[in-house]
Amino acid sequence: MSKRTAKKPRPARSTAAAAAAVPERLVIDCHDLYRRVYWTPDGMRAVQAWMRANSIDPDDVPVHSEMVLEDSAFGLLIRYEAYRINEDGHRYVDPDTDQAAVEPRTTLLQLPPPADWLTPGRR
Repeated sequence: MSKRTAKKPRPARSTAAAAAAVPERLVIDCHDLYRRVYWTPDGMRAVQAWMRANSIDPDDVPVHSEMVLEDSAFGLLIRYEAYRINEDGHRYVDPDTDQAAVEPRTTLLQLPPPADWLTPGRR
């Protein structure tokens, strides 16, 4: 009978050391990004194309909001706020806050944003 050599189990890539190398969450400050790219050639088109590539309608995202990239069991997610739309397809005001009504949304990250759009670790 031949003796089998047992291989030592390799640690998973998602060990604590590997997880520490990647920030827990990354933030895109939409207003800051808007101010930085608005006057650059094709700056806003690049932002809109990135949002569409990630199944986000750019018209639905308030400029004064944040998009948060977080790891999840399903992969990297984008958490963001979107304007609420009534049955006629129009935005409306939240009577409690007297501001545009928004709702939280989540989508899977399909295309990573450029690194200079991100602000690591803000809460």
